[in-house]
Amino acid sequence: MAKYKAETGVTVTVEWHGRTVLDDVAAAIKAGKPVPDLSDGSINTILGAAANGVPVADLTPVYQQPVPGENQNLGDVVPDKYLPLLSDGTGAVVMVPYEVASEAVFYDKTKQPQLGVNPPRTWDDFMKLLDSVKAKGQTPLALDPIPGNCAYWVEWMFEREIGPGQFKRTAEERDSSLNDGESRWDDSRLLDGARKLETLVKGGYFASGYATEDTGANSTHAKDQQNAWAQDKAALILGGTWTPSETQRTDDVDSFVFPSMPDQGGVRSDNSAGVNFFGFAVPKAGKDSAAAEKFVLYFMAKDRLAAISTEAGNMTPRTDIKAPQVLASVQLALTNRTVFPDQDALMRDDSKWYTTVFQKNSVDFMTGKLTAPQFIAKLKADSGTFWQGMAPTD
Repeated sequence: MAKYKAETGVTVTVEWHGRTVLDDVAAAIKAGKPVPDLSDGSINTILGAAANGVPVADLTPVYQQPVPGENQNLGDVVPDKYLPLLSDGTGAVVMVPYEVASEAVFYDKTKQPQLGVNPPRTWDDFMKLLDSVKAKGQTPLALDPIPGNCAYWVEWMFEREIGPGQFKRTAEERDSSLNDGESRWDDSRLLDGARKLETLVKGGYFASGYATEDTGANSTHAKDQQNAWAQDKAALILGGTWTPSETQRTDDVDSFVFPSMPDQGGVRSDNSAGVNFFGFAVPKAGKDSAAAEKFVLYFMAKDRLAAISTEAGNMTPRTDIKAPQVLASVQLALTNRTVFPDQDALMRDDSKWYTTVFQKNSVDFMTGKLTAPQFIAKLKADSGTFWQGMAPTD
């Protein structure tokens, strides 16, 4: 911001509000108080805010403007395949992302150097890896059983089993008669995926004692297992792409994306990549959207945005900015594979179902309180109850 003022003469006045910034913007709009020209957040929070009192501008024209100091427009440096995931129901592009995120499996590359060349592609490959770790007397996996972390395992398994978009359709099922009278929850692939995860839970693949941790909202133990992985007390961890930078364990770490299911009948199984976005939005209630858009374009220039990688240890949407080495495999997947919205857009579009039905049951399942059949049956029953209690327009 200081550089921006030095180069343009424009002062950017900043208020730091943290993760609830868009709630504060909504409160300001409701109270008739001044609203910022520019704000930021995840695509989930921005779209959620837009639906709940913080209308944001369509930034499609911004993508057609040049990036300062570069001979290309913003739309040339943000991949086209991201734009549908940055759009609202009307097709308006509501965000310019400065960071992309996903989940990956992180490991010590000095102890598993072969994975850098030949990472597990299928679930069978993954299980062979875990068994080889166990055979050496090591703990294969770290898992803090907070709702989000348990959900990672289940949602990725369901994505791989039935494909992106299908899990969302299953979650949103209100009337099984629309699916030839059969509930989507009865798809045998969901139970198959749950049984695969149950093998991990019952087989001692997660660090001993993980399931009895106090990981409540006020607990100081919500990251005990992540910290244990950081201290090399577990071989692998499935976590967000911020895990290495958050734990400050990056030098000896590499990653691979969640494995696919075995190919069937000559058909290659799904290997798409989930992606989340953090970036800028322009509230319509702000007074100077043009100035806000100019700052966004300035921020997105390669020589400035690169610090998201080099200093913050995360990924940018620009493919010409190399991700940190620990995230190189994730950046490659996002670049070369089909992408889908993180959590299959369920946290974005159906956050109440996701938190009260899916996450809650995922914790019980991943900590061994539910068997695989019980888990699927509970998701089906609880989802039915949930949607029955929602108005048709919810």
